[in-house]
Amino acid sequence: MVLEECGGTRVIGEDLGTVPDYVRPHLLSLGIAGFKIPQWEVHHKRVTPGKEYERLSVATYATHDHKPLRKLWEEAVKHATPTSNQSRYELNKIAEFAEFRPANESIKFGQDFHPAIMDALFKCESWIAVVMLTDLLRRRYRFNVPGTAASANWTRRMQRTVFQLRSSRKERERMGLIRRLLEKTGRV
Repeated sequence: MVLEECGGTRVIGEDLGTVPDYVRPHLLSLGIAGFKIPQWEVHHKRVTPGKEYERLSVATYATHDHKPLRKLWEEAVKHATPTSNQSRYELNKIAEFAEFRPANESIKFGQDFHPAIMDALFKCESWIAVVMLTDLLRRRYRFNVPGTAASANWTRRMQRTVFQLRSSRKERERMGLIRRLLEKTGRV
């Protein structure tokens, strides 16, 4: 019914969380892309490599319900919080997906980790690779905290306009890196 109503528009199924085993194969049989969140794609204690993803899928590290990658990094590496262990676990799974093996202990998020994981996401076999704006710009703030009825949910806005972001040499360098990775992986 959904496919009939969409006409030529593509449908993406949100097959996240606990879903019955038949859902993903059924979506594929209908030509509907499902999601691949690398840190959740663990089978037999092994993170599924991006080269094994179905072409008809959408890969991303985060949805609106996740902490931004920078926030995970800070909780896991810099500032201990009650959720530091979970953040460390997720980052380790993302690093495994990206085949990121640092040469030493002094890893920097912006120089080392972020470029490596973006490259891995863009290289995966998924039809679409999506990066949340906060992760693209390496921000730590959230727009939504699931399970809360706080009045602040969905009210946060970007602190700077697109014009202001473009005027920043640092932001242009960050976007230059993303552009080079997109070109290198054929996603431009």
